[in-house]
Amino acid sequence: MIYKVYLIDGDNGISLFESTFKELKKIQDDILTGFFNAINKTIDVIQESMAKGRRVNEMNRIIESEDSTIFIYYHPLSRILFCSISDADDDTEKIKDVIHKIAQRFWKKHQSDLKVFRATTEKTRFQTLNADIENLTRGGKIAEIFPKLLVAKSVLEKVLTMGMINEFDFQIALLCSGKNSPLKISRILSLKRDETYDALKKLEQLDIIKL
Repeated sequence: MIYKVYLIDGDNGISLFESTFKELKKIQDDILTGFFNAINKTIDVIQESMAKGRRVNEMNRIIESEDSTIFIYYHPLSRILFCSISDADDDTEKIKDVIHKIAQRFWKKHQSDLKVFRATTEKTRFQTLNADIENLTRGGKIAEIFPKLLVAKSVLEKVLTMGMINEFDFQIALLCSGKNSPLKISRILSLKRDETYDALKKLEQLDIIKL
């Protein structure tokens, strides 16, 4: 689940707009502290490059932790940072894709409004972007992954007997209820996240689960 999407001015760190789909609750302070530290470091890199006369191109940063994923995208034409905070087990490629789409939509619709903002700090015109973000992110759920078992347990047992999967794959498949995320499955079975993802990809290729 994508919790929040932020638009932050890469020139000075001022927030233009934010969209919230789900509150961060008790882990909010630590996540937000890490988020704004990452924003400040990114802006420092941008300003340092510009001070040296270097062209600042597109820039992507992904900061992953046990509880969250922070994605930061710098759009050089607008000089805006498009950022998101999401669950740790969301699909980062889907997040990257949707944040890029938000940036493109923003630049197309609000290029003139951005000039007004930089001259007057007027932000109200950006509120219309909320509907675009809602649609593009499917209410913040676009990057969620909940693997679903496609075969009966008896069929799964036969596949195990045939040697197409091993016991490790079998236990992971049983937890693919459509309600457990890959991260939750990893924690239930005390596995490394990469091990779980590799097994899920294998099970998907065998048409045993759907990701």
